[in-house]
Amino acid sequence: MSRCEICGVTASDLKRCRLCGRLVCRAHYDEASRLCEVCRSTTCEICRAALAAGVCSKCGRLVCEDCSVMRRAAFICLECLRDKRA
Repeated sequence: MSRCEICGVTASDLKRCRLCGRLVCRAHYDEASRLCEVCRSTTCEICRAALAAGVCSKCGRLVCEDCSVMRRAAFICLECLRDKRA
């Protein structure tokens, strides 16, 4: 048996996060996304596939590098850029 890398509980049925590789218990694993709680809470809110690199300065969503651009040292998501909110 191993320990959950988030809470430390010992379990025989730990799951591996598809992004970071952490072994976590069921309480800290989302079956639908196959992500641990840490990665799920820090995933880009646009693509839902990559870890966020920052927060859009216009709408406040978490964004990855592929779903945003940098303007004057601030992230702006591509949706805000398209909507001319930037």
